[in-house]
Amino acid sequence: MEKPFRNTWEIYTGKFEKLLLLMLGTTLPLLIVHSFVTNYMFAITPSISQTSSIADIYYGFLTVLLFIYAQVPFIRYVYNEYIGHEHSLRDSFIHFLSNGFTVFVFACIVSFLSTIGFMLFFLPGLIVLALVFPIPYLSVFDNKSVWKSFKEGIRIGKKNFFKILLVILVTGFVELFFGIYVTMQIFNITSSFSAQIITQMVLNMLFFPFVVILLTSYIIKWREAQEVLEVGVEEANF
Repeated sequence: MEKPFRNTWEIYTGKFEKLLLLMLGTTLPLLIVHSFVTNYMFAITPSISQTSSIADIYYGFLTVLLFIYAQVPFIRYVYNEYIGHEHSLRDSFIHFLSNGFTVFVFACIVSFLSTIGFMLFFLPGLIVLALVFPIPYLSVFDNKSVWKSFKEGIRIGKKNFFKILLVILVTGFVELFFGIYVTMQIFNITSSFSAQIITQMVLNMLFFPFVVILLTSYIIKWREAQEVLEVGVEEANF
């Protein structure tokens, strides 16, 4: 994988109809669950102050959890395209349904730890998230549990820590600012809460696959570079 960004753009624009099916079949249901649960939690959870609520903690936990879990079919699709799998879309759905549980459990643990980190001046949460981020990707690549991909994932996470952090922050801020701009435009048209929710879901569905494809492409590249380096070291020792 020589040019991850170009690979991302080619898949996102050239295979958009297949990505749309993945969005509608996996991302949209999870976004609906996220919206329903978080709004319910904000409705029943007491506020700490005028600007914060205990529900913010639940919101952060659920957001990180579903963000990690919802990546699975897109990671699988990009990897299938990379290796030339004949039925990449179908395999992505099957993998998500049959092998996504271990990623879900992993996502629960990482979400819990990173949420605690976010509560402790925000930075520790980002550090935890960036370090373990490659693990589910490798798990999906190799079709094995996240626990068997843990060591290699941490190794790639440590080596490319700042790159992973940069991609997460840049794409996150781009989506945030674009979302704020679009939301303000919607407010000028209607004050309907439903319109705001639907608009936000559509934006998430459009941005999320692009981010996951980009990260998948980079992790494929970093893994290949690491394998080449390990082979070189073994030959030198020999």
